[in-house]
This record gives sequence, C-alpha cells and structure tokens, in this order.
Amino acid sequence: MSQALYVADLTTKFAPYLLDASLTRHFDCPMDEGLVLTDDDQPEVGTQDHEDMAVRRDAYMSLVGGLLWLANMSLPLIAYPTSQLARFLTNPGPSHFQAALRVLLYVRQHGNQPLTFAPNPAMGLDTFVDSSWDTRFSVSGCMIFFHGCLFHWFSKMQKSVSLSSAEAEYFGAMMAARDVIFIRDILIDLGITLDGPSVIFSDSKSAVDMSVDPVAFKKTKHILRAAEFLRDLVAREVIALKHLPGKIMLADVLTKSVTRAIFLLLTRLIAEYSTTGIATPT
Repeated sequence: MSQALYVADLTTKFAPYLLDASLTRHFDCPMDEGLVLTDDDQPEVGTQDHEDMAVRRDAYMSLVGGLLWLANMSLPLIAYPTSQLARFLTNPGPSHFQAALRVLLYVRQHGNQPLTFAPNPAMGLDTFVDSSWDTRFSVSGCMIFFHGCLFHWFSKMQKSVSLSSAEAEYFGAMMAARDVIFIRDILIDLGITLDGPSVIFSDSKSAVDMSVDPVAFKKTKHILRAAEFLRDLVAREVIALKHLPGKIMLADVLTKSVTRAIFLLLTRLIAEYSTTGIATPT
C-alpha cells in the first residue's frame, strides 16, 4: 500500500517553505537525534515571535494534518514525530515548524516506500511495545503484526506521570493489550481461529515479571486497576508478555528520537520481521 501521489501533492504544496539552504539536504530519519519538542518553544501571546509565527500557523496545522494522515495510514516510522508535532497546533514555535519541515523532507525522500502485506500463516498475532521515560509524560509505542504483516501501530503520550521506567513500560504494555484484545475479538468475529495467547514483546524484564506476579500488590497498588487488568489477561492465557532485548525492540522507533544508526537498524529489522518472522541485529 503506497500513498506516493499524496506524498507528491503534500511536498508540492509546501515546497515554498523548503527553499532555505538548510532544508535542501536528504535525511535518512525524520527527526534530529535526541530532539524533544516542549511547551517552552511556544512563543508567548503578544510577543513579536508570536506575531511572526502567525502567518505560518495555518500552514503548520495543514502540514501536520497531512503528515498525521500518512503516519496513521502507511508510514508508521513518522508516527512519533507527527504525534509530538500535533501537540502544538494552536501555537507552534519556530522550532516546531522547522521539525515539521524536517519530517516532510524525510517523507519526500522515503514516502514512496509501500507498506507491504505478504501473509505468512505460520506467524500469529504478535505485538511489540516500548515506552520511554525521558519526559514528564512517558511515550508508548506499539506495533502489531498478524501473519507477519504490520497493520496497526500507535505512538501515544501516557496520561499520567510514571514513577519509574518499569511502570512506564508496564503502562505501555497495558495500552497495547487493550488494542490486542479488540483485534482478537474482530478476528474471532471473522471466523479466524487464534491458537494460544497473543504474544506482546517488551524489553522490560520488570514489566514482564509484574505481569505474572500475583503478589506484587505493594509495588503496584497505586496503579492497581491497570496492573490487575494486564495480570488477568496473562493469567487467563489471552496475552503472553515476553521479554525481548532492547537492541531489537522494533517499537523503540515510536517512543523517542533515536540516533540515525538505530533508526536505520530498526527500519531494516521491521522489514526483516515482516518477511521472515525473525529480527536479528548484525
């Protein structure tokens, strides 16, 4: 599935904003390494910076809307930056606009790559989930494959502040589990039999341990509802939470702005997993 025509129309529409010399380069990843977009970059109302951005505000909203469409439909690799850019639609700053153009440049270069569906019946319903703890509200990313086909993903900011990285990872697994349950119900309604529990891969051993520990009340009493939800699914063998080394955690690309080397590695591993069911770093 390709949206090459939509990508061409989008880049043509915003071509006047790409005339700056710094925006003529080709990029292998959609976001600068380690970039975190925050409210601090938003100009205060009434200042000159706010007035200067006023003429670009509508363009920013339109550009981010177009990128969100691509991220939700066929380009999962831009899901994280676009979800972050969408937080500042009403009052973007120069850094936000520059970051949006960077994503557009990546899309112009790589947006023609299709999302391929080549079902492998030997593979089941597998999920990769990861969470970052770099910001006040952790970001969780999820990729769900069925028969080796990536068909559902998300990059979402958690609504509560996590007290530890393990808690952030556990919340992310819970968010992924909700989507997996919904998908399982759809597949059952379509008459598709699922053998055994659906696997959710996490790179947090602590989160995996908490999902099978029935006496971890003291550690999780402040998140009791979410904790019991996931433990119940694991106990009933609907979900199986398994550990996966962080270096091959495919969903990492949906939680933060990773280095170019890691981004390219994960891009390759996602394609590799879709065809072989195995993701091995080299």
